[in-house]
Amino acid sequence: MPARSSCDALVVGNYCHDELSRASGGVVHTLGGSAAYISSVFDATGVDHAVVSVAGEDFAYADRVRYPPLIIPGTRTTRFIAEFTSVERVLRVGARSAAIRPEDIIFDARVALACGVMAEVLPETLIRMSQHSGQVLADAQCLLRTVDAHGLVRNRPLEDTPFAPLLRHLSVLKASEDEAESLDVAAVRAKTCLVVTRGRSGCSVLTARETLQVPAWPVEEVDPTGAGDCFLAGFTLGLLRAWPLGRCAELANWFGAQAVTQVGVPTLDLSKLPASLR
Repeated sequence: MPARSSCDALVVGNYCHDELSRASGGVVHTLGGSAAYISSVFDATGVDHAVVSVAGEDFAYADRVRYPPLIIPGTRTTRFIAEFTSVERVLRVGARSAAIRPEDIIFDARVALACGVMAEVLPETLIRMSQHSGQVLADAQCLLRTVDAHGLVRNRPLEDTPFAPLLRHLSVLKASEDEAESLDVAAVRAKTCLVVTRGRSGCSVLTARETLQVPAWPVEEVDPTGAGDCFLAGFTLGLLRAWPLGRCAELANWFGAQAVTQVGVPTLDLSKLPASLR
């Protein structure tokens, strides 16, 4: 095991094999996973970060990631099959990787992101992250997701998960509107900052004392995959700059908007970033 080191942001979550079936026809096979999307934002903005992830022996994108995953012999890489229709995205799981263990967290960080895509961040791993970082941000999918008998991704109520007692370890919990339906919003916001993403309607920042509504940046959507990940990365960037929550959310909305304009992990053009967010 390498010696412990430190960084500004520690990304804890997996790379994936994504299979994107377009409503207009055709299938795209590409690198996916929160670790890939969040790293794209951090790489573009120069954030000093590290990634803790695991993958199977079949991992196909080692040449596309700056921080390679730990390969677990005898296992497969998480594979998501996203089917897009004119009104919704249906998400299935074709394979699941091993879990990220507490002993895999060997970095200290100013901010750590729990961004598992399919239950790979264990409760004890989340606790370990909180012990070695100043703040922990979590994506609700990391806490809520499960798979039914048909391989479809579902969200469990937070109170039915082992993460329910761990909200005190989080500085921020990000959830989509669908995920927020599995939360007791009043109870969550009383314990931590809850940020609910609302697509074209922007996002809501909910704390015990205030509610902020932050509008979206209008763009033409091509593929919604990874928008929440890039949003979370943008919010983290704002926190690292010690910005107030509302401004963090503005920056997060901008990065989330850039993600939906491209298929797969986006290439970001920071020259388009509004001057107010630089």
